Amino acid sequence: MAPPAVPSGDTVLAAETSAVTYVPMRDSDGYDEARERWRGESGRPLRDVLGQLGGLPAWLQFDQTPTCSACALPMSFVVQLEEGHDHRTGFNFGGGGCGYGFRCRPCSTAAFLWQQ
Repeated sequence: MAPPAVPSGDTVLAAETSAVTYVPMRDSDGYDEARERWRGESGRPLRDVLGQLGGLPAWLQFDQTPTCSACALPMSFVVQLEEGHDHRTGFNFGGGGCGYGFRCRPCSTAAFLWQQ
């Protein structure tokens, strides 16, 4: 493998750009309920929701909360990421999958996994 050549010129345009907006939702809403409510309020498709910060993971399969390799305690959920709305520029979690990030604050360790 080799890195691609840098295009000539002063300006390089990406095939697609995206902006991310953080939209706080009620604490009582689970991820799936919050996405549905957001879709109803915004009129935009669910595919525009790219994930969540905090809360509880919405597992696609089953709970896979990792344990810390240093202290053996369950790690805290940090983020859930959706693949994105364009297969050319989004994450690849196996086609329709989600990524999940966790941390152990006392041990300063982190873990990332995905489900399809």
